Amino acid sequence: MDSELMLDAKTAMMKGNIEESIKLFNQVLKKEPENLVALFSRGTARFRNNDFNGALEDFNAYIDQSTSNEKVFCSRGNAYLALGEKEKALEDFNRSLRINPQYPTAYFSRSELFKLMNEPDQAEADWQTAEQLQEQISKAYFGTQGIVY
Repeated sequence: MDSELMLDAKTAMMKGNIEESIKLFNQVLKKEPENLVALFSRGTARFRNNDFNGALEDFNAYIDQSTSNEKVFCSRGNAYLALGEKEKALEDFNRSLRINPQYPTAYFSRSELFKLMNEPDQAEADWQTAEQLQEQISKAYFGTQGIVY
């Protein structure tokens, strides 16, 4: 793997240079078409660039190689949601939560979907679950740093 090129691509994305990061991830993927990190990262960059179909291509290519990452299903669900494909989004958020029931981002995303589907009770329940999980994760992290609540 061309680690310097990957680092440059990630740095560009973190700095908000989305077009540049996509170009750099393209170079990585030209050399290593099955690089899962580059696929997921380019998909994320495309999503941030409002290229939802491009993001779906990358997330689907990732899933073709590996189906065990809750983050890629959640991200693909958000791309589907952005395209108005609510049922596909719901399937992916549910799949993400089957893989990792402790993943708060999937609950937050599914909550937003339930709001759009006019299911306020389910939206609120998912939001509450996500907030509780987020708090647990934060406390666990701070605990590892010697900070106690």
